[in-house]
Amino acid sequence: MIVETLNRLEPESEGLLRDISAHISDEMLEEIAAADYGQDMEQHFAALKQIRDTGLFPMEMYWFPGEVLELYRNSWIENMEMKPGHFEFETWARAFSCAALLRATHEPWSYGDGIATDKTTIRLIHSLRTLPVDFTPQAVKFFAWLLANSEPEGGDDQVCAYGIALLWFALHRTPSVDDETLMVLVNWIIRRSKELYPKLIFEAGSLPLRMGVGNPPPSAWDSLGAAFFDLDLSSRAPALKELVQLIGVELAG
Repeated sequence: MIVETLNRLEPESEGLLRDISAHISDEMLEEIAAADYGQDMEQHFAALKQIRDTGLFPMEMYWFPGEVLELYRNSWIENMEMKPGHFEFETWARAFSCAALLRATHEPWSYGDGIATDKTTIRLIHSLRTLPVDFTPQAVKFFAWLLANSEPEGGDDQVCAYGIALLWFALHRTPSVDDETLMVLVNWIIRRSKELYPKLIFEAGSLPLRMGVGNPPPSAWDSLGAAFFDLDLSSRAPALKELVQLIGVELAG
C-alpha cells in the first residue's frame, strides 16, 4: 500500500535539485569547493558546477565532489546572528549540498553507502524551512521518489528519515494532501519504526523514533519534532492529528 500511496504523490527525482540549483551562484560553489581547507578546490569546483548546470554527477564522485559536499553538509550555523548577512548564503549552499547528496544515492550514481543519509535529510529539511523560496511541492515529489526507491519494506532504517521528511512537506503542500494519503504514510512510519528500532521500545505502544540517538542533545531531529507538535492541524481528521503529534513528541524525545 505504501508504494501506491507514494505514486499518488507523483515521485520525481530531478526537480528539487534542479530548482535549488537555479539559485546557486559560483560564489556558493566556491565556498563548498573550499570546505576541505581549500584542498583540490579547482577539481571540486568543476564537479560542483557540472552538477549545478546539468544535474549530472561524476560517475566516480567519492572524492570530487563527494568529500566537500559531505563536509559542507556537516557545517552548520545554529544562529543566523553568528554570521550576519551570510546566513542565507550558507543555507542555499547547504540545501544544494544535501539535495545533491541525496539525489546521488541512487542510480545511475549509487553513492548511497556511508554518507549518513539521516543527517543529510534533516539538514535539508531545516535548510528548506529557512529559505525564502518555497520548495514544498518539489520536496514532496523528491522524498516520495527517494522513499519509493529505497526499499520501503527493507532493513535499512534510513527509510524512516525519508518518510518523516515526506510527511513534513506533505503536511505543508498546497494543494493539500488528503487525510487518507497522510494516514497511510503516518501508519507506515509508525510500523516501520517499530520494526527497525526494536531495541528502543521501552514501553508498550511507544514509538522509537529516536533519530538523534548518538548525537549530543538537542539534535536537529529534536527541533523538527517540536515543529511537528506545534503544527496547526485543526482542519485534519482527529486521528491523523493525534498520530502526527505522537511522531512529534517521539522525535523531540
